[in-house]
Amino acid sequence: MLEEGASVVYTSKEQIRVMIATTVYRIEGQMHVIEGSRLTDALNSKSKDFFAVTDATVFALSGDQPLWNAGYVAVNRESIALIVPLDDA
Repeated sequence: MLEEGASVVYTSKEQIRVMIATTVYRIEGQMHVIEGSRLTDALNSKSKDFFAVTDATVFALSGDQPLWNAGYVAVNRESIALIVPLDDA
């Protein structure tokens, strides 16, 4: 709960549709980056251990059938082997 008189600061974000490959899963969904920045800017920022992916579909790495859908998935930066922006593909 915020103290009386405290303000909340929100940062505008853009969504980038991505495919993330880990050693086990392929995740497709929307990654959120600061408005006006690039995907590489978000990946190069060492301030986050996890990246938020929304509207995610999770597949086995070698499969085409979805294992599950999730409104939100937190992906650990250390588990990412490959990330591709799908809108540019």
